[in-house]
Amino acid sequence: MRQLWAYAYRVVPPPPQDGLGQIRKLLDSENAFAFEQARAWAAQLILEQRSTQILVVSDSPVQNRAVNKRLETELQRLDAHYRVTDPIAIRDHAG
Repeated sequence: MRQLWAYAYRVVPPPPQDGLGQIRKLLDSENAFAFEQARAWAAQLILEQRSTQILVVSDSPVQNRAVNKRLETELQRLDAHYRVTDPIAIRDHAG
């Protein structure tokens, strides 16, 4: 089983609701593309009152891939203030 990694984008304050539609479309598209390529990459948008989180699970700890650049470009287009957490290894529950 391959190693998986998790990291998150934390956006404070949350972007406007009308801007989240483009983020959702981007994440849906990237999730589908990774599935088609048999890669492990999935992102979930988590809406909170004071922040928005984008949780990413990936087969690589590298955070400067094209998918990250597209997401960061969209966040910048929304003038969103964000930070990215360091990736952490997800332990194999069987190991």
